[in-house]
Order: sequence, then C-alpha cells, then structure tokens
Amino acid sequence: MNTSLVNINTNDGSFVAYVAEPIVSNGAALLLLPEIYNINGWIRQVAERYAGIGFHVRVPDLFWRQQANVQLEYNKEDQQAGRLLSGVLNRTTAIADLKFLVDQWHLDLPAGTPIIAVGFCLGGELAYLCAASGFINGASAYYPTHLANNLELGAQINVPTQIHFGELDYRTPEELIQSVRQAVSTQSHVEVYTHKNADHGFNRFGHPPFHAGAAADAQRETLRLIDVVLNK
Repeated sequence: MNTSLVNINTNDGSFVAYVAEPIVSNGAALLLLPEIYNINGWIRQVAERYAGIGFHVRVPDLFWRQQANVQLEYNKEDQQAGRLLSGVLNRTTAIADLKFLVDQWHLDLPAGTPIIAVGFCLGGELAYLCAASGFINGASAYYPTHLANNLELGAQINVPTQIHFGELDYRTPEELIQSVRQAVSTQSHVEVYTHKNADHGFNRFGHPPFHAGAAADAQRETLRLIDVVLNK
C-alpha cells in the first residue's frame, strides 16, 4: 500500500488527512474517524489494515482548528488533553469540515466509489452525525460518545448504518442504548449492537480494554454493511 498526507481545503483554512491507498481497490472508500487521540499510531495501523484489504482510506485531523496535527498517546496526560479538545470541538463545524473532505475526495476517487464513515469514540459520534447529514453512503459507529445530545437525528439517517456499544461501557448505559434504539426504530437500515463483556475501546488492539471477540464481531458486521452499500 501507499501512505501519505493530503491537504483538505475549507472556506477558512486547510487541514491534513492521513491517506492509505490499496494496491488493488475493492471499490470502496473509508472515512476513518479517530478517537480523542486524533491521528496517532493506532489509527494509522487501522487505516493501513483496511487499505491492505482493498479500501481507499483517509483519516482527518479532527482538532486542526484548535491544535493542528496533535497526535496523542494512551496515557493519562494525553487522555486528558484529548478530552479537553473533544469537549470544545464544535460538532457542526467538524461535520462541515468532513463534508469538504468528502467532496474533495470524490474528485480523486473513481466515479461512483461509495464513501463509508467508520469511527471510534469521538469518531463514532461523528460517524453518526455524518450519516444523519447525508453526504456519505454508510456508517459504522464504534462506542460513540454523547449520542444523548443528538438522538433526534437518528430519524434523519437514510443510509446503511451500524452503532456498536460495549455492554460494560459506563459512558453508554443500557437506558441510553435503549433511547438510541428508539430514536432509530423507524429506520430499518440502522442496526444497533451491544457486545457482551466488552468495554469502551473494545476494538483498540494492542491496548486495554481490547476485546478480541467483540472486535471481530463488530468488524464482520461492518464489512457486511460495506458489502450492502457496494451492492445497492
């Protein structure tokens, strides 16, 4: 595969996205939305794994308006820094930035290539918001945060979408998960999963609280969703 950085232009500045390109394309592109740790080593590995099985992948710098090119590691100090950056991130502006990325990307991709958002933690929340905004072709949101603030948007999702929760994640208690299910209950193309014995961050291989079974199940379903999008 080939990896690089690309500049994404907006009306009031530009930001970078990490790019991983496949040797042989499977016909789909992934907008890979990172955790509060932004474009760090782990999310680059995720991008490269997906590129290795044929996906075009871009990972945006989510915090460029506050602190460009910040890369955070899995320690308490960086976790706190990421939480602070996430806490002041304007979601409306972030989604507008991601639309700039998608619009620019369509000019580079083969015509008709679908773009699916796959996000983790903060990125999961943004994947949900992208799906509700209608400029992507599908979404898989892993342990998204703060969905209680945007439940009403569930009824606006008109593309195949998955939401993956961990059973042990205190950030998303059962009552919230049920509220999410209710919010998307009229949307048959939106699926909500609760993964048994899995905590927040269950997909983060190489770091606790990785849960191999839940990660494998969620990726299998995510790949199935992408097949649905490709075959629409």
